[in-house]
Amino acid sequence: MYTALPCTDPSAVASRPRPVARHAARLALAAAAALAPVPSPAAPDEIVVFDDEFEKAGDVGYELHFNYTPRGRRTADYTGEQIPEHVFRFMPEVVVGLSERWNLGLHLPMSYSHDTHRATVDGFKARLHYLDVRADGGAAWFHGVNFELSTYHRRISESHLSFEARGIVGVRAGDWLLALNPILNRPLNYVPGRDNRFNLDVFAKAVRSFGEHVAVGVEHYTELGSLNDLQFGSTSGQTTFLTVDLEVPGGLSIHAGLGHGWTAPVDRRVVKVMVGLPW
Repeated sequence: MYTALPCTDPSAVASRPRPVARHAARLALAAAAALAPVPSPAAPDEIVVFDDEFEKAGDVGYELHFNYTPRGRRTADYTGEQIPEHVFRFMPEVVVGLSERWNLGLHLPMSYSHDTHRATVDGFKARLHYLDVRADGGAAWFHGVNFELSTYHRRISESHLSFEARGIVGVRAGDWLLALNPILNRPLNYVPGRDNRFNLDVFAKAVRSFGEHVAVGVEHYTELGSLNDLQFGSTSGQTTFLTVDLEVPGGLSIHAGLGHGWTAPVDRRVVKVMVGLPW
């Protein structure tokens, strides 16, 4: 996993608080305006709330993403879709620190279906990630944005090319970490019969550390659908994860979570694990 980005001149910033939420909102709005309005389902291979973990300039980080759906949707949303239930997903990720505030990430999503007994490479993703961290008193506030371009095989998504702009805002204070990700995503190619507009998701988490090596948290993932027709309550996607983070001697880090889907549009049970490699 990446290291938390250090604060920039904490003593100076503490004497003049910065409007972090306003900066994050401007970044997210700028990302949305960069493209004209089009739905894309949330990528099933990466279940994560972005926070202040970041590679330093010149560093390279390696992470492995795993998740499995023991109880999920059993019917296809469109002809040729890979049905989510009993699918194991695996995705290696390489992140390069371009500068103190910019990272480049490359991802290779793969999956194995117990029903079809097929292992496949499902696509490719690249992302450009900006993050700024500032100290204010005893807290470290952070804000940023992640731009992501992905291409998927049709068994994963009806649109083979999609774009995501993810806002990142939060605070690390004492033993607590809070983070919020408002996300806009859309396909970049026209999908017949679909409302080709931006979709809105909102991801959030609260994590408490117990010493230097263990942290326990709650993550919630809300999928609200098209900006033209937002869904709330039982018609929206609502999934909650209980998570644990472990720092293992030797530099290995492990993040594990058990998820429960509360509404019909999402899978009922999902297990996820992320492993940060010490290379």
